[in-house]
Amino acid sequence: MVTPQKYKIAVIQLYPKPMQPDKNFDKAADFIRSAAAQKCDLAVLPEYHLTNWLPKNEKFIDMCKDWKRYLQQYQALAKECNICIVPGTIVQIRDKEGDAFDHRENYLDGKPSNDLENVAYFIDNQGEIAGKYVKKNLWGPTEREHLTSSGREEHVAFDTPLGKCGMLICWDLAFPEAFRELIVQGAKIIILPTFCAYSESLPAQAKNKN
Repeated sequence: MVTPQKYKIAVIQLYPKPMQPDKNFDKAADFIRSAAAQKCDLAVLPEYHLTNWLPKNEKFIDMCKDWKRYLQQYQALAKECNICIVPGTIVQIRDKEGDAFDHRENYLDGKPSNDLENVAYFIDNQGEIAGKYVKKNLWGPTEREHLTSSGREEHVAFDTPLGKCGMLICWDLAFPEAFRELIVQGAKIIILPTFCAYSESLPAQAKNKN
């Protein structure tokens, strides 16, 4: 009889201060180091954890252009702490250099693609990117006006030090077909970063109800 493998996972809850990616990264890094010190195998951050979700702010897109720097910092942190990291999601500028993203359309409403994508990465404990997922099911006009969906691309399970994993993001959880597709491919863990727009000013009891 095969003994099931057990892993310790840190689900990190933090309120992303609007438009303060450096401060949010530093706060997240402190939590990840704490998780590593507690022998966690994986740390997962929330969706939009670097900037919050303020796409109409005139500085938002400029901040998103710096996405590679934060991804590389998380890669270095994963290797330093010997821990796998899913850094929530990182909003990034869509690649227009002729790769698979170039001619994608937003299949949810038939409009041409926008320039931003909401992306989750799985970084292994050696700092390597094991998997990547672009949010497919965008939430109402608040996201569809600004983001590009991954459209009809297949969901893909990938190998990690924790075994086969899959990723979804927030509203993707409402569609069971995505889970079925990942499970058929052998995913034992499905990671789903989500954004909750609670303010830090809310009472702790209110924040913890959901």
